Amino acid sequence: MRRRILQASVIAVVCAILLFSVPLGAAILRLYQQDEVQHLQQVAARVAVNVPADVRGQWDPLELPPLRPGTHVGVYDSEAHLVRASGPLRAAGPANGDLPVQEALQGSVSSHRVGSRVVAAVPVGTSEQVRAVVRVSSPADGPLRRAAVTWAGMLALAAVAVGVAVALSFRSSRSLARPLEELATTAARLEEGDLTARAAVTGLPEADDVARALNRAAQRVAELLRRERSFSTDASHQLRTALTRVRLELESVPADAPPEAARAATDAALASLGDMEATLGALLDLARDVPERAPLDVGALLAEAERRWRDELGAADRPLRMTVEEDLPEAVGSARAGRQVLDVLLANAVAHGTGAVTVVARDASGVVAVDVADEGPGLPEGLDVFARRQENDSATGHGIGLALAHSLVEAEGGRLMVTRRTPYARFTWLIARGGPGSEE
Repeated sequence: MRRRILQASVIAVVCAILLFSVPLGAAILRLYQQDEVQHLQQVAARVAVNVPADVRGQWDPLELPPLRPGTHVGVYDSEAHLVRASGPLRAAGPANGDLPVQEALQGSVSSHRVGSRVVAAVPVGTSEQVRAVVRVSSPADGPLRRAAVTWAGMLALAAVAVGVAVALSFRSSRSLARPLEELATTAARLEEGDLTARAAVTGLPEADDVARALNRAAQRVAELLRRERSFSTDASHQLRTALTRVRLELESVPADAPPEAARAATDAALASLGDMEATLGALLDLARDVPERAPLDVGALLAEAERRWRDELGAADRPLRMTVEEDLPEAVGSARAGRQVLDVLLANAVAHGTGAVTVVARDASGVVAVDVADEGPGLPEGLDVFARRQENDSATGHGIGLALAHSLVEAEGGRLMVTRRTPYARFTWLIARGGPGSEE
């Protein structure tokens, strides 16, 4: 690419120089030719002033102006005979065949090329009576030699211009090609799986726009992969919990249980499997999709969670208390993500807490806050319950599901935090606030 840019720039400069220099060179040659004729006529006119009335009589020495090299001056009488010459004059003698002299004898200033010389003739006297003619000549190639010197200077300037153009083109080609080469390198690294590769901003607006778009795409892909991997881990935990519940439901039925009891246990297991399938689908969708920005009905979300968890908590003789304040602020988010977050928090209260489980949706300075608390022993100080740990970790058991809930809330633009550790644990979920910019 650099070579193409360099070639195109040099060709453009050379063409521009040729388009200007060729007509200019021709104009210079024409100007020098006109200047030469004008000079010869001026010299002839100055000599004509000093020609005496009797051109064949006694003459004083002619006072000639400065002459260019090779310039010859001659004076002819009315019969076109040479009567006086200054300087070497090769055409000595009559000049009857000299057209400029013949035209000057008719009373007009004349100039023509005669052989290898340029000749100018000026009449002496009046147009009715020409008593003499001053003839001045110079080599015809004089203007060409002068033009050649000028052309050489123009050629030198053109060479300098081409050299400057090559230097500037080389620098410009590097400036233009480097951002594109870096973009290609970054794209190749991304293609090889290096999602940390980022294109640098180089100062070239067009390339920088592409670099920013490429960086955003790489960041988006990396974020999607990170979410999918972490959600896959979280999904395995959630599904393992659901499978454990199904196993316990099936194992709780004695072998000699009546058909009605076995049927009820089977129905409960099938319902748990259905919930597990729905959970898997929701997690995979949330891992791949762009976070939703739709209005979120917090009251309906809590009522749905109450229906799912009341029986399980009731079987353990643990009350579930749901409270939704009136006139809650508008909230936005994904109902699928909200269900998963509430399930994780309630499952955490069931597994690690005791006593009643309280869920309160309230107005927290214009933001919807959902508090989930139980009457258990609380959380140890200094423990990051949202840190992701392995299933076989010997710690408290917090972390897998809560890490999932934390990831979901952060992806939806909200916050999930521990607002009380002891004596009873309380988690607070701050839901993203709705407004004019929310999508319907």
